[in-house]
Amino acid sequence: MLHALYLLGTAAFAASGVLAAHRAAMDPFAVLVLAVLTGVAGEVIRDVLCGEFPPLLLREEVYATAAFAGAAAFLALHRTDAPDTVAIAVSAALVFALRLAAIFGDLHLPRLRRAPR
Repeated sequence: MLHALYLLGTAAFAASGVLAAHRAAMDPFAVLVLAVLTGVAGEVIRDVLCGEFPPLLLREEVYATAAFAGAAAFLALHRTDAPDTVAIAVSAALVFALRLAAIFGDLHLPRLRRAPR
């Protein structure tokens, strides 16, 4: 149950960043950057306040990817003239689904390996 609340936090932080950037009439690149920054920073703050150490961000790298995908979905829906409420709901749902897959489905980004010397 606690993990579900964590997932909702990720979606809420990323969605708030998307909405703030969009309402400030920023260009699409700035919307993407602000969504990723608010999503990641919000999660780090949450981890620190909950006593998670090291923060989950340092153990799982899907936070920024999920926030980026949610912001991209918002921008794509906005270009099709979808209402902002629909676009933000789909964006948050996508972030939630990606984080859900990362936690319960053991989804991770590829890790870089050091080249042998």
